[in-house]
Amino acid sequence: MPHRKADQPKCKSTTQLIHIADEFVKQDDGKNQDMETLLQECIDTLVNYQEECKKLRKRSSQSQQSSERSNESIFETYEAAYVYYKIVSQLVLNKIPELPEFMHAKNHAETQREKGLIDLYNMLVKTLLTDEKFAEIRKFIKEHSTSETPAAAKKKQIAAMSNTDSAWTNGQSVSPSRLSTLMSNHKVLLIDLRPRIKFIESHIKSETITCIEPISFKNTYSDIELTRRSLITSPAREISLFKERDSFDYIVIYTDELDKTHFSQQQQASLVELLVQRSFEKPLHDAKVLTLQGGFEGWIKNGGEYEGSHHKEDREYAMEYSIPPLKPQKASLMKPAPAPLSSTFSLTTDVNGSIGSEDRPSPQILFPDQRPSSLQRTPSFRDRLSSMSPISRTMSPSQNAEPIMHNNSTIYPETPQLMPSPSNRSLPQINFERGQFNSHLKSLSPPLLNGTPLENGYGRALMRSTAGANGNGIYKSAGDNDDQVIFNKPVSGFCVGLVNLGNSCYMNCIIQCLLGTNELAQIFLDDSYKNHINLNSKLGSKGVLAKYFSQLIHTMRQKAVPASTAGQKNLIKGDEKNAVQPINFKVASGSINPLFKGSSQQDCQEFCQFLLDGLHEDLNQCGGNPSLKELSEEAEKIREKLCMRIASSIEWERYLTTDFSVIVDLFQGQYASQLKCKVCGRTSTTYQPFSVLSVPVPRGSRCDIIDCFKEFTKIETLEKDEQWSCPQCKIKQPSTKKITITRLPRNLIIHLKRFDNLLNKNNIFVSYPNVLNLTPFWANDFDGKLPPGVTELPTRGQIPPFNYNLYGVACHFGTLYGGHYTSYVNKSSPYGWCYFDDTSWRKVKNDHEYITTNAYVLFYHRTPTSSL
Repeated sequence: MPHRKADQPKCKSTTQLIHIADEFVKQDDGKNQDMETLLQECIDTLVNYQEECKKLRKRSSQSQQSSERSNESIFETYEAAYVYYKIVSQLVLNKIPELPEFMHAKNHAETQREKGLIDLYNMLVKTLLTDEKFAEIRKFIKEHSTSETPAAAKKKQIAAMSNTDSAWTNGQSVSPSRLSTLMSNHKVLLIDLRPRIKFIESHIKSETITCIEPISFKNTYSDIELTRRSLITSPAREISLFKERDSFDYIVIYTDELDKTHFSQQQQASLVELLVQRSFEKPLHDAKVLTLQGGFEGWIKNGGEYEGSHHKEDREYAMEYSIPPLKPQKASLMKPAPAPLSSTFSLTTDVNGSIGSEDRPSPQILFPDQRPSSLQRTPSFRDRLSSMSPISRTMSPSQNAEPIMHNNSTIYPETPQLMPSPSNRSLPQINFERGQFNSHLKSLSPPLLNGTPLENGYGRALMRSTAGANGNGIYKSAGDNDDQVIFNKPVSGFCVGLVNLGNSCYMNCIIQCLLGTNELAQIFLDDSYKNHINLNSKLGSKGVLAKYFSQLIHTMRQKAVPASTAGQKNLIKGDEKNAVQPINFKVASGSINPLFKGSSQQDCQEFCQFLLDGLHEDLNQCGGNPSLKELSEEAEKIREKLCMRIASSIEWERYLTTDFSVIVDLFQGQYASQLKCKVCGRTSTTYQPFSVLSVPVPRGSRCDIIDCFKEFTKIETLEKDEQWSCPQCKIKQPSTKKITITRLPRNLIIHLKRFDNLLNKNNIFVSYPNVLNLTPFWANDFDGKLPPGVTELPTRGQIPPFNYNLYGVACHFGTLYGGHYTSYVNKSSPYGWCYFDDTSWRKVKNDHEYITTNAYVLFYHRTPTSSL
C-alpha cells in the first residue's frame, strides 16, 4: 500500500534555508574582517558546497531502493548544498562589496595583492553564476518542501478577517474604517502596491506612503533585495520611509482589487510574507503587517480621503518609467494554409465544444513513454555553449539529399506573429486513429506530424502530443504566407553614443550591435513588444528588463540627429554632447543579475547572452507552461535511430512548447552534442538551443573563421577520466564527443573564444568575411526514413543554403578585467558602417576597417534566397 504524503519526509523550505544562511553570515557582523579573510571563508564554504554536490552525483548514479532513511539523508544533503551556496552568495554579492577595502581595490588597485584579491573575487562571482547544479538543487527542494495549501491559506485568511481582538496579527485584513482609525491613533506606513502611474494619479492621502510596483519584485526576494532592486529608481523620500519601516506601529499594504489577472493580489500576499518572514535587514519585532480589504477601490467607496501626487518629480518619473497595464490582446484570426494531412487523424473538441483556431496551441511532439524530469528543466540557451568542449565534425551535406520538409512559402522568415490567447480555455485533444479525419485540423499550426502511427509506443506518445501546452501562443505554419509578418524591414537609421558609466563599455558595444538588428529594434521602437510581455513567465522579470531596454532605445533615437535633417558633417561623426546615459537600463540589469550591478569590467558576450535571455523570458509566450518531460530510455533509443535532421526538428518543436518568443525567432539556433562508445558504437545525443554560438580560436599567427568552425565541430576523443559510462556496456568505455549544428538562426551571433580557463587571451588575427557561408556545417543527413506516424515537419527556415551578411563587430582590447570594448555596426543608408566608442561615433575610414584583429563577437544576418 502506498505511503500517505503526510508520512513522507520533507525538506526545509527555501525560506527556512535562506534564513539559516543569513544567520550564519550575520554572526560575524561587528568583527573586524578584511577582504582576504572573507574570500578565504568563501573558498572554504565553496569547497563544502562542491563536496555536497559530489555526494548528490554519487547518489544519482546508484540505483538503490530508496527508503525513508535514505530519503532523509538525501534531503539533508540537498539542504546542506543549498545553504553552503547561499552563504557564498551572500558573502560575495552583499558583504564583500560593502568593505572599503573592496571599493579601493576595485577602483584603484595599486599593489599586486589588491589585484590578486580582485581577480579572486571575480573568479568567485563567475563560479557562482556559471554553476549549473544549484538550479537543480533549488528545484528539488521546492518540489520536496512543505508548503501551505491554498485551502489552509484561505482558512487562515477567513479566521484573520473574523478576528475582532484589538491585537492585530500579521497578514490580517483591515477594513477601510478601521484603517482610518489606525492612521489617526498610530504610526502607519502605507504601501501602495499598484503601477506607479496609478499611484501618481491618485492614492490614499498620507504623508507616510510609498509605492512599490507589483512587477518589480519576485516572491523569493528578501527585504534587502527589495530595497536594492525594486526601489532603486523610487524617489528618495519613499526609499527613506521604507528603510524606517521598523519604526512604525503598522504597515498596511493595499493594491488594485479590480485586477482581473489576480497578479496584484498574488504579489500582495508575497509582499506580506516577505516583510514578515524575510525582513533580515530590518526585522519587524513590533510592527504588524496588514492588508486593506477591498484595496484602493474599497477605500474610495467608503469615503476615504485620497489625492494625486503633488511632487513634481513624481510626474516626471511617471512619464519616463511607468508602463500601461499589460493586457492580453485578442488574437486576430490567421488565415490557415492548407496542409496535406493523412486521413488517419482526428480532432476532438474541448469540453465546451469549440474548435476556434485562435485557441490552438502548437502541438507538442513527444517521444514515447516520457517520464517526469526528476531534477532539471529542458536545457535552454542560457546554458552557455562556452562551458562545453568543442567536439565534433559534421557530416558533409549530400548535394543530392532529398527534401524532407514541406514548404509552400517563398517568404523568409516564416516564424509566427506572437499573439497571446486566453489561458483559461480548455485545450483540444489530438487523437491519432485510423480511418478518421476532421477538416478543422488544417487550422492547427505548425503542421502536425502526419501519417499512420504504428501500434507501438511512439504512436501512443503522439496521441499525447498536446500534453503540457496551455495555449499562451499561436504558431504560424511554415506554409502560411498570407498575412505574414515580415520583421526584416529597415528601421530609419540613427546614430548616437552611449556614456560609459564606469567600465560599462562592455554593455555599450553590445547595445550598439543589437540595434543593428533591424527586426529587434523595430518591435521596441513601435512598442509592439508590450503585447507579448508574459507576467506569468517563470523566469522573466515581469517585463522590467524589456521595459527599460525599450526606453533606452527610444531615448537614443530622440537624442540622435535625424538622418533626414542632418547635414553632411552629422552623417560622418557624432556630437558627444548628444550621448545617452543608459543608467536606468544598467540599474535594471544589475537588479536582475548582480554581475552587472557594480562598476567592474565584465565580458561583453556574457552581457549579450544575459540580455537576450532576459528579453526572451519577458516575452516568452509559453513561459508559464510546465517543463517538458524527460525521455525514457526506450524513447532515447528510438530517437538515436533517427537521423539528426529529423530528431533535431522534433526536439525543436518540443522546445517551442516551453520557450517561444520573438527572441527565439530572431536569434536562436540549435546544435547536437553526441557521445559515442568506441567499443559497441552506442550513441547518446542531446539537442541544445543557443543564442550566442561560442567557437574556439586555434593557436597560431592567424586563422580564418571557417577554421574556428572546423575546430568547433571536430571529433574529440575523451580523456580517461572523462570517458562516457556506456549504458550498453554498463561501464566507462573509450568514447568520443562531437557537435553538429542542426539549426542555424536568422541572426547568428558568433563569440570568438579568445580566453582560456585561466583567462589568458589568444590575440590571433581571425579573418572573417562580409558574406559567410555556413551550409557545409549544417546537419544534412536525411536518410529517407521518417518515424512511424510522421510524413512531414515544419521547416522553420531550415532550407539551405545558409549565407550570412556581416552587420556588427564587438571589439575587445587588453585583458578581460582591464580592457576596453568598442563596436562597428552597419547602420545602412545614409550612414553605412560606423565605429562606436562609448560617447563618440564616426563613419569608418575605409571599407575594411571593421575587419580587425580585435574582433571578439560577430553579428551576422541571414541572406534571403529564392529557395526560402
